[in-house]
Amino acid sequence: MKLKAKIAIPGKVIWEGEANEINIQTTTGKIGILPNHAPLVTAIETSVLTIKNIEKTIFMVISDGYLSLEKNSIFIATDRCILEDKIDSKKLEADYKSALERYNIAKKPGKKYMANKALKRINACYEILNYKKLNN
Repeated sequence: MKLKAKIAIPGKVIWEGEANEINIQTTTGKIGILPNHAPLVTAIETSVLTIKNIEKTIFMVISDGYLSLEKNSIFIATDRCILEDKIDSKKLEADYKSALERYNIAKKPGKKYMANKALKRINACYEILNYKKLNN
């Protein structure tokens, strides 16, 4: 038995397929989901999403959202998703410096929050790139 997974951003399905295991960061900690997992609805945080199947492991960076699981069917809704092959390592350093500067100069909580979200997303991209470098 496998999990059927669908990852979507507003107006678009980013990835759909079968998986043997899915690892994701929730607001209460990191979880691994295997087939026949108990039903679940949970909030997710900006982090690396890992989808494992027999052929390969797929990595993507997701932003805040939610996960719904019922009868081996997972739906993940997020406002932003970056597939591993779309990560631009050359642009990442400039993005990091820009987000860090925005965070450091932000006076309003909302601006600081958005800069922090960008930093989390960039760190998740670096996490994927470092994993790929070490395991290839």
